[in-house]
Amino acid sequence: MPKIYFYDSGLLCSLLGLTDKKQIKNHYLKGGIFESFVISEFIKYKYNQGEAPNVYFWRNKAGNEIDLLIEAPNKIIPIEIKSRQTITDNYFKGLKYYNNLSQGSGKDSYVIYGGNLKQQRSEGNVFGWEYLRNSIGVILK
Repeated sequence: MPKIYFYDSGLLCSLLGLTDKKQIKNHYLKGGIFESFVISEFIKYKYNQGEAPNVYFWRNKAGNEIDLLIEAPNKIIPIEIKSRQTITDNYFKGLKYYNNLSQGSGKDSYVIYGGNLKQQRSEGNVFGWEYLRNSIGVILK
């Protein structure tokens, strides 16, 4: 299923007329802006390593989806991206479904969210967005 992402979240916000970071808090596209930001960080990391990004969005006919799938050596890494600051069980719904389908594990699955915690759970690893830049290399190994 194709999707369009902006690699420059500042440009995206400018095009949307957002001139102050407080405006984003309740904007109807906050989730999409956050998702584009996170995905662009993975893509930039891969390009800076001299590698093709090999990142994908996945959705099946029933509406189950994964926000980001990354091809890594010997595995595909599913990542859910959530802009909210509170972790809920619902964040892991897509990961559970995908891992059941692909025989993957929570060990190699991730939720990147708008909060500031870093946790390891049986369903997947959780990273607040502030940990993203320091965690991309760990996630992709």
